[in-house]
Amino acid sequence: MSPTSYRGPLQVDEQSKRTYSQTEEANLGRDQPGRTVGAILAEKGREVFTITVATTVVEAVGELNRLQVGVLIVVEGGRLMGILSERDIVRNIETKGLALFERPVSEIMTADPVTCSPEDSVEKIIHIMDRSQFRHMPVMQNEDLCGVVSIRDIMHHRLGELEYENLKIKQAIVG
Repeated sequence: MSPTSYRGPLQVDEQSKRTYSQTEEANLGRDQPGRTVGAILAEKGREVFTITVATTVVEAVGELNRLQVGVLIVVEGGRLMGILSERDIVRNIETKGLALFERPVSEIMTADPVTCSPEDSVEKIIHIMDRSQFRHMPVMQNEDLCGVVSIRDIMHHRLGELEYENLKIKQAIVG
């Protein structure tokens, strides 16, 4: 006997007169994660942690620690100026020494970072991040910063899609 969650739609429990298949929405793929950056943002939220170009590196380290994040978006006057990651800080300690911590983040941030839009496909973003070897990407809608996606967000999203595809395959095999 197959597990109840995988029973085909024609198998009916005679007492309750209900089938053991998934809901119509699940069977038709409704309400499942989309394949766009916008779907990831809808799932995780659009909160963005920002600092200004004048923020010192030591202040940025404090923010990274306090927020428990690996990246801060650098803005000035509401405009995206760059992105500062833990990697940027670590890479610059060797060459600039401890004096780095008193310098503004504008000296070590990645200026004019690669961005994406909510309409971009997850597959496109995966390829860009892999090719360029970075883990976070600001999301822009028109000229406005509307979120940040990370490789972790993409993995979480993709895992949900794979679990759903696996369930659909099992349903097709069973019934």
